[in-house]
Amino acid sequence: MGIQIRRAREEELDELARLYMRAYRGLERYGEPSQEEAEAYLGWLYTGCPEGFLVAEVEGKAVGFVAANPSWQSRDRGEVLEVHELVVTPEFRGRGIARALMEAALRLGRARGRKWAYLWVGEGNAVARGWYERLGFREVGRWRDWIRMRRPLDTPDR
Repeated sequence: MGIQIRRAREEELDELARLYMRAYRGLERYGEPSQEEAEAYLGWLYTGCPEGFLVAEVEGKAVGFVAANPSWQSRDRGEVLEVHELVVTPEFRGRGIARALMEAALRLGRARGRKWAYLWVGEGNAVARGWYERLGFREVGRWRDWIRMRRPLDTPDR
């Protein structure tokens, strides 16, 4: 199975919003409540940093995406890489797609000279939390049902 990572195109955001809605089944409290709101959210992420909105394809079909911004302002660290979304459609999980997307996002942060990567993850999303921890992310704060995590970018990917 060959995974291709490429930049997203604005005209495919509606398709990616459908993928997003499927990926959040069972975790709806952390995702957007409707297709329309998911499209608006992904449009906001794309407008904020088109170069950090990357799609994973398998046999020409979009199966996941990451939306990251290497110019995000952190209160305590200045400009950082913020990973806003990392989504893989359920039928393609466990095949290295999330890792390939995350590695591409982390490379973007390093290329921009960032020292830290940050993300938020739902407190009840134990699978994602454990996966991020295995990648070197550590909890640095909480807000309501969300956990703030960060990792240095000057350490090798695991």
